[in-house]
Amino acid sequence: MKTPYFLISEEKLNANVEDFKKALQDLWPNSTLAYSVKTNSLPWLLQYLRDTDVFAEVVSDEEYQLARLCGYSDDRIVFNGPIKGEETFQQALLGKAVINLDSVKDLEYLKKYGKDTEACVGIRVNVNPKVFDSKDIGYEEDGFRFGFSEEAGDFAKALNCIQNLYSSPNIGIHLHCNSITRSVNVYIALAKYAVELVRKYGIKLSFIDMGGGYFGGVEGKPTPYDYISAIKNELMKEINPNETRLIVEPGSAIIGSAVDLYTSVLDVKDTNCSRIVTTDGSRVYVDPLWAKTRYMYSLQSADFNRVPLDKQIVCGYTCMDHDRIMIIKNETELHVEDKIIYHRIGAYSMTFGGMFIRYYPDVYVKLNNGIHKVRNRVSVEDYYKINS
Repeated sequence: MKTPYFLISEEKLNANVEDFKKALQDLWPNSTLAYSVKTNSLPWLLQYLRDTDVFAEVVSDEEYQLARLCGYSDDRIVFNGPIKGEETFQQALLGKAVINLDSVKDLEYLKKYGKDTEACVGIRVNVNPKVFDSKDIGYEEDGFRFGFSEEAGDFAKALNCIQNLYSSPNIGIHLHCNSITRSVNVYIALAKYAVELVRKYGIKLSFIDMGGGYFGGVEGKPTPYDYISAIKNELMKEINPNETRLIVEPGSAIIGSAVDLYTSVLDVKDTNCSRIVTTDGSRVYVDPLWAKTRYMYSLQSADFNRVPLDKQIVCGYTCMDHDRIMIIKNETELHVEDKIIYHRIGAYSMTFGGMFIRYYPDVYVKLNNGIHKVRNRVSVEDYYKINS
């Protein structure tokens, strides 16, 4: 297997899925587990999750149609985000997808197409950042950008719009917070906020969607059971689990810990300042947002009897000087053809970064019966066809 390549562990992937399923079944059986497609939209992964009874959560027309292409029926898709197109919105309505309204345009589409349908719609809530501990979130000053604000009056307007359309509205609410810490306290705050909305507006919820952003498959971090238990403890104060479906939308918690990236050392040299190790990996693969400062990794070498070096700067294949993946200290001296394996690299990686200088690498899956390739490396010919 030629590096670079991603390797998915089916065992770890399945364990992450089952952890969420068990937590939901034990604590809130009337529930739906939906995978956040944007986290990693590899078709093999979507088809695998479809076959394990996991819904697809999508945030664009393209993701919606990809989910359909991967075998999802409309009624097993959760359609989120503020950029829904009119045609796909109508398809989702008719197909009875869960649709979380997130824009004025969404309300216009609902008025146009939703009158004579049994719609399953929710309102994305723009949660007041003041309900959270400041250490858990960003945007304390400017607030979050998605959803309808209760404090500004837009939530009430959206709710009124739905109630005017349907005599017995099938209404849900969607709360999601991009937290820094992924703390259980974030979900406690979200659940409390949801309870306040239900009490204030007298809403009989068909579903409550608690969004994503969870840890999963990471030792020492909160488990799905921790999150769902905390959510249940708050929601039960006002919401009946038998009458209201709970939806959760993990992404990284499902795929993040199940993927490794294998890379090779291409060149090693000393400058007057540092030891530079150039590899066939890149931050384009492991950190497309160029924000990480450390990784879980391991080294493979034919000779681990080499003297450790105080400092080695591991760099990527690009011609950009700042494509410096990490600095390793007091590690075995790396030589050409040695391997660096990055662990827990499945989220926002293999389908997120662009095809820059080099193109998408191979992806393999480790199954019980061996290792199978599920995506071919993008060739120059492939790239030419895509961009011509």
